[in-house]
Amino acid sequence: MDFIFPGIQDYLIRIPVRLGLFNPVSKHEDTLVKHIKPHVEKRLRDKQKHGDSWKRPNDLLQDLTEEESFDPNNIDYYYQLASKLSIFIFASIHTTSKSCANALMDLASRPEYMQELYEEQLEVHKKADENGILPLDALEEMKKLDSFIKESLRLTGDIASLPHHVSRDYTFSNGLQVPKDHIVDVYFSDIVHDESLQ
Repeated sequence: MDFIFPGIQDYLIRIPVRLGLFNPVSKHEDTLVKHIKPHVEKRLRDKQKHGDSWKRPNDLLQDLTEEESFDPNNIDYYYQLASKLSIFIFASIHTTSKSCANALMDLASRPEYMQELYEEQLEVHKKADENGILPLDALEEMKKLDSFIKESLRLTGDIASLPHHVSRDYTFSNGLQVPKDHIVDVYFSDIVHDESLQ
């Protein structure tokens, strides 16, 4: 059919999505709910059981369960958790893959660092269990790898960042005006890439 009406299949798929009859994200949200529900339930039980001595997990899931709108007695796992986590996952896929690709390219173009980074990882890997799994805190011991990745991020990061909320009307010396209640991003590429400032 697509050979008669080019693009018709794509169009036919979009109709039920726009009418709300089909949501391609729903199967992914189902998977998220399946995996996060036991964790949330355990955290709520542990918090109630241990009170002030409960050790709060420091992660996004915990942050979401502590929002004002979150009701632990009536949890909407899809709206309150899965849909919000989906946004973060969607946004992070591009930035993470881009950053990893940049770091790998930086490493490939700087072979003088490979042996040193490799030796550091061999040393840290000694802490792996019998299944070859590293404890999470062992990753923090990879100081050289951490520094390499941070430097790669510094040199390949976005150039407009650090959003600032304008609390009052402001006029720059060149006459450019920024109205109150707008968000402006600071262009910092010239500063970040200026080796004389390091």
